[in-house]
Amino acid sequence: MDVVLRPINDRFFHEQVLPFLGQSMMDASRALESLLETLGDGQARMLCERMLATAVPGGLGSVDAEPWSDLVDRLVFQLWREGPAGWESSQDQAGYADGWDEALHLALMLEEPGYPYWDARGSREVRDGFRFRPMADMGMASLLAGQWDPFPEFPPDRVFTTQGRGEYFPHERFAFADWAWRPARAVAHWQVNLPRKLERLLVREQARLKLPSLPEKDEVLGYWMGKVAQPPPLTVAFSGLGPRAANWIRELGALTAHVRGAALAKQGLAALVTKGSGVRI
Repeated sequence: MDVVLRPINDRFFHEQVLPFLGQSMMDASRALESLLETLGDGQARMLCERMLATAVPGGLGSVDAEPWSDLVDRLVFQLWREGPAGWESSQDQAGYADGWDEALHLALMLEEPGYPYWDARGSREVRDGFRFRPMADMGMASLLAGQWDPFPEFPPDRVFTTQGRGEYFPHERFAFADWAWRPARAVAHWQVNLPRKLERLLVREQARLKLPSLPEKDEVLGYWMGKVAQPPPLTVAFSGLGPRAANWIRELGALTAHVRGAALAKQGLAALVTKGSGVRI
């Protein structure tokens, strides 16, 4: 299983996608008709019209499942812009993709000070629990695990699912699913706090290895923050993690680069756990 992280147009998601999905729970035909009025995108319009041609009164169960999945995939995971004829899907923008377990591992290394990243068995137990009950306020880790913040006005696992995960607890204001998103303001907040969290990770590694200093600290931080193009050769930093250390540093740099890019463009981020490999990024 992979996880895909893609930038989204914050205004389009707030003004079009969320109201459309909320209304679809009660009246899918009315939601499709309202969405059609705002779209200039030919492919999305065709999918809406195809469903309207066969829809019966009701919620999501009243429309065909295949075009519904195609439409939601397009609305959520494409980058949209407002054109003369309405909202249109713009040129693809590169996203981040990695093995779901690996990406969650990296995010927990960054977000959770108590995460035992050096312990293969202990860290896997944490990840396995986190997948089926994501914790709130855990930044990228919560997003990659499918936790919703802000809380949605509809059960996101009813919109679509890939792994069958999902819970919706209105009284607790808690929901998670195989997909989730974060608004631009949250991504900007992550970017502001990244330097502190990355440095904290290196301080933990220095303490774990009982070293007076980490010679590569500045070079590793520079790579993670996009100030240098390549990570340094490792002699000390993360050396206790074995042969995967260099790959973890490189992949964490890729993950933080996508957060940084979205923040600078004032975009939100959407995440989806896929059914397998070979996903479009």
